[in-house]
Amino acid sequence: MRFNLLLLSSVFCLVGCETTGDPAQGGLFGWSQSKADQRISTKQSELYRVQSDNDRQRQRSSNLRSTYDGLR
Repeated sequence: MRFNLLLLSSVFCLVGCETTGDPAQGGLFGWSQSKADQRISTKQSELYRVQSDNDRQRQRSSNLRSTYDGLR
């Protein structure tokens, strides 16, 4: 009886677990490869956006520097 209760409570704990794509949060039973792939895709998109913005800011800085040097 006690074993059945322990087994049943273990099953309910596993069923209630949320899966994640973050290896720091997923644990052994909470890992989801599809969520991990989505997380990677989202982070890569953010990285590309930030790199693009950084390139634009560098170009703007260069243009401003050229304008300033032309005024001197």
